[in-house]
Amino acid sequence: MLMRYAATALSLAVFASAAQAGETYDCVIEPYLVVRIGSPVEGVISEISVERGAPVKVGQILARIESSVQIQTLRMAEANAASAVEVDIAKSRVDYLKNEVTRLTTLVTKKWTARTILETAESDLEQADLQFLGAKQRHNLSILDRDRARAQLDRRIIRSPIDGIILRRLIGLGEYVHSQAQIAQLAVIDPLYVDVFLPSELYNSISVGQTVTVRPAPPIGGVYEAKITVIDQVFDAASDTFGVRMELPNVGNRLPAGVDCKLELNLS
Repeated sequence: MLMRYAATALSLAVFASAAQAGETYDCVIEPYLVVRIGSPVEGVISEISVERGAPVKVGQILARIESSVQIQTLRMAEANAASAVEVDIAKSRVDYLKNEVTRLTTLVTKKWTARTILETAESDLEQADLQFLGAKQRHNLSILDRDRARAQLDRRIIRSPIDGIILRRLIGLGEYVHSQAQIAQLAVIDPLYVDVFLPSELYNSISVGQTVTVRPAPPIGGVYEAKITVIDQVFDAASDTFGVRMELPNVGNRLPAGVDCKLELNLS
């Protein structure tokens, strides 16, 4: 038992010493995020705005789905929402009947007209008020219908949800897109992820937030600093290793993703 503990202690010392001496580990530089873009509606692609390798910004249009029917529907809805004629007519009738009731009230008080005439005017005013409320409600519904038509048209415009680059364009002009189809694949490469598997003996020697040195393989080359963001809590028993992920700033997308690299731990 003592010999096993001694061997383990010796192994830890060897690994720590090797790391302090510049021991390197194989790693891979990966995109921070890969997004597969689909469509919320079905239809025929009428426009493709990007190509493979192109940079994109959040909200930038990637593609459009044929929308002639939706455009006409929106125009009709906008015209209905812009017209308040029915509301204005109903309001004018209410104003007129209010003045009429006021006038008849004065006449009834002076006993110059019959009360039944006043009661008829008051009944007409109540109906006019209801008609005015109905006209306003219909106008409000026309505004909601316009907003719905705009939303339906906007769903046929495919926009980028991220700042990144186009990895692949998976559909072409005139093709039919459905709910399971992918239009394009996008990747975020600023920052980048660096993934590595380390020997289990180093588990207690590293921590989240620690700075490490990353050397991309030729022909990229160079020396960069990354910070540890994730340390796996489950070991791989077969290889006696555990996974570590680092975040590598990549301002201006100067480094490509998918590159092999060497990792140096700074344990001194």
